Amino acid sequence: MAQFTKIMLVEDEPEVCVEFRSAFEQYKKMSLVYETDSELQALNYLKLNDVDAIILDIELAEGDGLSFLNELEAQRREKLFIVVVTNTGSNTTLGYMRAHGVDYVYQKTNRLYSPFRVLSVIDKLNPYHKLTGEKGMKRLAQTIVPERQKDEEGIVRSYIAEELEKMGFRRKQVGFSYTVEAIYLLIREDDGSRQVSGDVYAAIAQKHQTTRESVEHGIRNAIESAFKGAHVCYLHRYYPFDYDKELGRPANAEFLKNMADRLHI
Repeated sequence: MAQFTKIMLVEDEPEVCVEFRSAFEQYKKMSLVYETDSELQALNYLKLNDVDAIILDIELAEGDGLSFLNELEAQRREKLFIVVVTNTGSNTTLGYMRAHGVDYVYQKTNRLYSPFRVLSVIDKLNPYHKLTGEKGMKRLAQTIVPERQKDEEGIVRSYIAEELEKMGFRRKQVGFSYTVEAIYLLIREDDGSRQVSGDVYAAIAQKHQTTRESVEHGIRNAIESAFKGAHVCYLHRYYPFDYDKELGRPANAEFLKNMADRLHI
């Protein structure tokens, strides 16, 4: 029997709910098992029923998404994959959500946003989320077979690459693959032990049979090209951090560490 990903939708905008229902009809691997605009109703449903993922809006008709997240955190529901869809652009709010259990934020103001894309994100990342849980990639490397680990590492790298492309990075640049690999290595070492100028450049250079200087130069060119070609307001949506405006881009280490923090799953 086919295994469907069971999803709860917590959303108070009727038109958005209609769009999601239509997306579920197209995305056959997903099943919308419960829909509500109430924080309390959502929590009550979870007391008696299991779901794989939750699509959550922050502003609800009853209660709010932030309090909902706090309650899930108190109940230690780490296995739930949570995607927030929101109109807010507040870095404070987005940062709070990520710090309290949200696995992915898809802003409705994103010009590529659609309910179908939200389901696609869940489809790509939820299997990885189930395997890693709260212990992170280090635990994954110790507990699963190499073939499965390779598949899940590929999911993370693809996720990083897609986020960089949204910012204006181009895959055809040599520095693109170096940048993806650098962010991946920093995410994997979630204790912050890796140093960008040392361990990361050296590891990438060894993998690609080149020099540390070439890796550093390639990443710098990729960052410079992306920041030079993207509109400031649009770029800030995907890189909500301060950087040297006179230089026109962040330094390599600054950019890589900030992106690793933002994309950490």
